[in-house]
Amino acid sequence: MNSINVPAFNVLLNAYLSGAVMLGYIAIGYYFFRFWQGTLDRFFAVFAAAFWVLAVERVILLLTNPEDELRPYVYLVRLTAFILIIWAIIDKNRPATKS
Repeated sequence: MNSINVPAFNVLLNAYLSGAVMLGYIAIGYYFFRFWQGTLDRFFAVFAAAFWVLAVERVILLLTNPEDELRPYVYLVRLTAFILIIWAIIDKNRPATKS
């Protein structure tokens, strides 16, 4: 019967899944970037930036040690991405100003 080193397997699985999620964030960001190129609507540009920030957050999480005491501060990067998304939605839905 094959025995696998469970902690090492968990680390590799975590790295693999983190990479898959990061790739998804990059692809979604590119998708919104392409919409922005076609429409020049700021909403799509901000969404693309937010998803790319989430991809960077995945890389930072992957490179930090799980026992590092500064690791929770990495989630401020995720907060930044969510604030960008909220700002884009609010900006898109506010009424146009008359000039």
